[in-house]
Amino acid sequence: DCSPVSDGAAAVVLSAAPTGGATAPVRLAGFGHAHDFFPAERRDPTAFAATRVSWQRALAMAGVGLEDLDFAEVHDCFTIAELLMYEAMGLTEPGQGARALDEGWVFKDGKLPVNVSGGLKAKGHPVGATGVSQHVIAAMQLTGTAGGMQLGRARRAAVQNMGGVGIANYVSVLEAL
Repeated sequence: DCSPVSDGAAAVVLSAAPTGGATAPVRLAGFGHAHDFFPAERRDPTAFAATRVSWQRALAMAGVGLEDLDFAEVHDCFTIAELLMYEAMGLTEPGQGARALDEGWVFKDGKLPVNVSGGLKAKGHPVGATGVSQHVIAAMQLTGTAGGMQLGRARRAAVQNMGGVGIANYVSVLEAL
């Protein structure tokens, strides 16, 4: 139920111009960042309020909604964190995160596949590299190089990462070029 903290590394190359690299580039269409209060008594730890704000900011900057995404990679350090993420991102109403699983919405063939990579529970949680590795996985999907986990439709994705149980929150919207 908990992703193992592990060693790992990941890297991305950011450029405003074409790099001529070995793989096709993807575009950062939008991003959002928000922080919440650290003391638990100052926030509802199950609401992921700042996570919701980071989703709203990223989607607004990209000019898209959840319905425009083909998949998402989210920070699923614990099973409950992924369920709360469905609520924070607006996929379900608060308290209804399990509905996304029950109705198959987040499966590989669902309306918004989430963590088709297996997420952090499958690959581990190399704390410093976690968010970058999620972007690498999303870029692989968007460039058609994700191998056996490749989705049939992968033109736009969201990547969500957080730290401190929803205190520091980041969402990126990536697009295939």
